[in-house]
Parts: sequence; structure tokens; C-alpha cells
Amino acid sequence: MRMTEAEFENERRYQMLMYHVKRMLRSGIISEEEFLEIDTRYRQKYRPKSGGLSVRKDLLIERKRVMNSAGKEVSQGENQHS
Repeated sequence: MRMTEAEFENERRYQMLMYHVKRMLRSGIISEEEFLEIDTRYRQKYRPKSGGLSVRKDLLIERKRVMNSAGKEVSQGENQHS
């Protein structure tokens, strides 16, 4: 199926926006819930022919999920500044 110029432009804009939103998710700037809200909003606005499949499949790959931890867990009783 061939895309019109307007459909192609909408697909391009959606993919570019979501590229940056995915980077924000991976760096921990936004949560997965916020990511999904943004994705839903832009899919409604741009109606990409891909349906957002390339964006959503990344969420299924565990190793790409954001870790919001510094790698050192501190219990409630420990001094956080030591």
C-alpha cells in the first residue's frame, strides 16, 4: 500500500517525536506510564500507518527498560550520606 505525501509526513513527525520520547524514557526523565500517555496522544494526532509498532515493541524488551536506581540500595536505617 502506498502512502500519500501527507501520510508520509505524519509518519515522519510521529517517528521523530517518539524517538526523542524513547530517549527520555531510557534516561529516566519520564516514566513508562508517561511514555504511554505521550505515545497515545501522538498516535491520535498523527495517525501513523505503522500504528506505533516500532515504539511499543521496545517496551517488551526487558533489557531496554529504565532502571531508576543508582545501583546502591539504602535501607531506611542507613545513613544516606556516608
